[in-house]
Amino acid sequence: MAIQWIGLCVAAALVCSMLRVQRSELATVVSLAVGTAALLMLALRVRAMLPELEGLRRLFRDMDGDSITAILRAAGITIIAELGSQLCRDAGESALAGRIGLIARIAILALCVPMASRLAELLGQLAP
Repeated sequence: MAIQWIGLCVAAALVCSMLRVQRSELATVVSLAVGTAALLMLALRVRAMLPELEGLRRLFRDMDGDSITAILRAAGITIIAELGSQLCRDAGESALAGRIGLIARIAILALCVPMASRLAELLGQLAP
């Protein structure tokens, strides 16, 4: 399935590069439409896979709610930051794309501080 999405995006990129010469606004519309369609197809596929992720459920069952929340938030930050960063690069704003990456890393690091503190406490209890 991923190969089809990649092929679709590459084909759209080729079409957009040809359109950009004559009709740049149409190239932008095609790029946005194909990008949105690819993301929606991916979301539907991931949603269909969720019931099959028993191993993930077992992992989460042994974790506390705060850790699960932090992991899911970090995953969300990563996905949103990557999307925003790519959009900035497409718009020719590589400096802004870099700032988005930095902000995302700092936000994820801040999410990890409570888990790291708990881990340090547990390790401290294990040491004599």
